[in-house]
Amino acid sequence: MNFWILVLALFLEASVVLFSQNTQKPKNIIILIGDGMGISYVSTSILQSPDSPFRRFTTTGFSVTCSADNLITDSAAGATALSTGYRTKNHYVGVDTIGNTITNIFEVAEKINLSTGLVVTSTVTHATPAAFVSHVISRNEETKIANQFLDIDLDVVIGGGAKYFFQYDSIKGCTHFDELKSKQYTIFQSADELTACIPDNKFYALLELESFKKANERNYSLAELTYKAIQFLSKNENGFVLMVEGSQIDWAGHNNNPEEALVEMNDFSQAISVSLDFAENNEETLVLVTADHETGGLALTEGKIDGSELSLKFVTKHHTAEVVGVFAFGPGSEQFNGINDNYIIGRKLIQLINPYFNFS
Repeated sequence: MNFWILVLALFLEASVVLFSQNTQKPKNIIILIGDGMGISYVSTSILQSPDSPFRRFTTTGFSVTCSADNLITDSAAGATALSTGYRTKNHYVGVDTIGNTITNIFEVAEKINLSTGLVVTSTVTHATPAAFVSHVISRNEETKIANQFLDIDLDVVIGGGAKYFFQYDSIKGCTHFDELKSKQYTIFQSADELTACIPDNKFYALLELESFKKANERNYSLAELTYKAIQFLSKNENGFVLMVEGSQIDWAGHNNNPEEALVEMNDFSQAISVSLDFAENNEETLVLVTADHETGGLALTEGKIDGSELSLKFVTKHHTAEVVGVFAFGPGSEQFNGINDNYIIGRKLIQLINPYFNFS
């Protein structure tokens, strides 16, 4: 028995060495998640614009999005697979199928002195961003998720959900905002305030009490916020990991609203462009775009050859099991071609920043 354990250990060590030798290691990783963004959503961007950022990627593939207990995942399980490298049950966030905490990529990054940040158009306590920060058995526990934000040393947090941070903690005798300020965070509560300055300190920008308004109803874009996050995080000479979510693409799918889907995809696409612009200039940055699942069963049924007057049809108001796209650019991008299960994508991302991380 001891002999075979030794053989296995040597094999794993050799695999890590081979991985590290054959793969260029990125200094920075930007993960962009289009919540609910199936292939047809991506097609709208590609067909409508010859300058679509999706045309700029050097590596493309697909992701199988199933959760541990269901053919059709929800955002909690889907994002957990991407953030931890493990599949879990629907509604579970950052925990395994029996509720045990799983280490996420932000926690791995912070142990090796990388900066971390997230930018979302939902509440920051929503399922997808929560999977990069917290560990709970129900995505609906947003108050508990907000509490756990205080346990991890994020450098940049941009999104909605300020109401969860105004709550008073009777034990600590302060609000979450008070505690963040005591930890030397700068707090921004409006986009104008954030975009008017160059932050020189780690910060929270919770710009709405709940989620953001729709992209065409606000005077700031996901791209502008993504630029601000990159601007600050890139100051760390060790590198950074940033997660950006186009949260409301999913909501357009649930609403079966074609116009809303196009607006949210455009907002998300601009954030991709900002990320790619940085990566092309930096040359040490991996940009990876994917989705946690598809929503609505979207199909493009009519339109003109120039991509105008597209007709979009939905077959359901719920998620589907459709595979989603994976688009990668930069050092390590070749790891993401072909067809991968969602949790394998998570494992590859973590191993790119720490090749010795052990997935038991």
